[in-house]
Amino acid sequence: MNPVWHAESLLAPWLVDARLNGVSIRGVALDSRAVSAQGLFLAVRGHSAHGLDFLDQALAAGAAVVLYEPDAARDDHAIAAQCERAGAIAIARAGLAAQVSGIAGRFHGEPSRAMQVIAVTGTDGKTSVAHYIAQLMEALDGAAAVMGTVGWGRPGDLTASSHTTADAVAVQARLAALRDAGVRTVAMEVSSHALAQHRVDAVAFDTAVLTHVERDHLDYHGSAEAYRAAKRRLFAWPTLRRQVLNSDDRVGGDLAAHPLSDATIVTYSQTQPATLRLHACERRPAGLEVAIDYAGQRYAGSLPLIGRFNAINALAALGAAMDGSNTPAAIEALAGLQPVPGRMERFAAAGAPLVVVDYAHTAGALSAALEALRPHVVGRLWVVFGCGGDRDPGKRALMGAVAGRLADTLILTNDNPRTEPPEAIIAAVRAGCPEPDECRVIEDRAAAIGMAVNEAGPADGVLIAGKGHETEQWIGATAHAFSDREAAADLLSRRAC
Repeated sequence: MNPVWHAESLLAPWLVDARLNGVSIRGVALDSRAVSAQGLFLAVRGHSAHGLDFLDQALAAGAAVVLYEPDAARDDHAIAAQCERAGAIAIARAGLAAQVSGIAGRFHGEPSRAMQVIAVTGTDGKTSVAHYIAQLMEALDGAAAVMGTVGWGRPGDLTASSHTTADAVAVQARLAALRDAGVRTVAMEVSSHALAQHRVDAVAFDTAVLTHVERDHLDYHGSAEAYRAAKRRLFAWPTLRRQVLNSDDRVGGDLAAHPLSDATIVTYSQTQPATLRLHACERRPAGLEVAIDYAGQRYAGSLPLIGRFNAINALAALGAAMDGSNTPAAIEALAGLQPVPGRMERFAAAGAPLVVVDYAHTAGALSAALEALRPHVVGRLWVVFGCGGDRDPGKRALMGAVAGRLADTLILTNDNPRTEPPEAIIAAVRAGCPEPDECRVIEDRAAAIGMAVNEAGPADGVLIAGKGHETEQWIGATAHAFSDREAAADLLSRRAC
């Protein structure tokens, strides 16, 4: 149940308005559909719309106070009059978007200050690292949870989420729910969008983890420099106690050499001296055997995961979970890590190829996935993938080049084309392939996956890349039910019959 606040007390750190005296607030919402009776509606300017576009719905739902970001194209007097007719108070507040996290955090009693909240950012690997941290902390320190792309909640019991990092109000509400459920540690994926849009500004992060940074989201940030700047912002966080940095990454190395805060630095690497160094990684039928150097000692551990990059992900998770006194227990807990749905997830059946579903949607991630799968394949390595529409077009040819270099058979298909012509996206990917004429093109994703799984031999491997855990495919403005994981499982079950 939500708390009840006096409006003047709730908003005191940001504004004083006598009209708020005696007004009760029973909920806070950015989305007009989430407004409840006696609620506070926070109307901010978004990427393609303004919250005021939905003022009618918010007032009809019972909003008591409307705090909004001024807009030169709108009449403040008309807004005030509309709210007054509905029995609500309208207050214009410049810079509101940057204050929403603080308002929501205050409403919910600053939940992040009651737990250890670990932020994970980077281009690839955020989801796996966050899940591994939550699993390790569950084993080492009691109740832990994760918030990110796949969902939020305790490991193995997640509620689906539509964004990597939820909006500022939802972040605080979910943290409050986890706090009230007795969770001690939360591992949260923090995207560059979330950092740029102030969605987590009032979250008291204890630890920040960097995976690695490469080209992504240039459609939003405009340049690689702006994208990197958004990521770097996390490592200047005022509450930060520890930062875990990938020394093999350019941004990580720079942050380690020129820190933005006085938080303790923990580095990890597979190529150079670091706090945590992957000394060796050997493939085994059940996963990986690793040797890790830490504090002058070498530790042996087991990982039930595919791919050297997952050993690096586990190293990052260790950097966040270890406190100097729990090293042997943390290394031992690696053996209990479970793969994340849609992240190098294996599907197998007798007499059929090994099929792996992965979320790889950048050139670096696709390269890592193919290189990880290759040692497990005696025959040919197939890859089925596409690129998302209305997203950075510059990475399409790069992904085509990686696939052409590392896979034996390429099938290009739709990812989430959204509003772009699918054939144009596929053509851009195909243009990057070393041998474009050797690429098979099948726009229908189900048919493309079906061809690969049915034609591949028992000694072959098939990587289905790009969508991972997703259960919808966006074509135009319509979301169609579709799951790579379900498609793979169904095809293999029928092939095994």
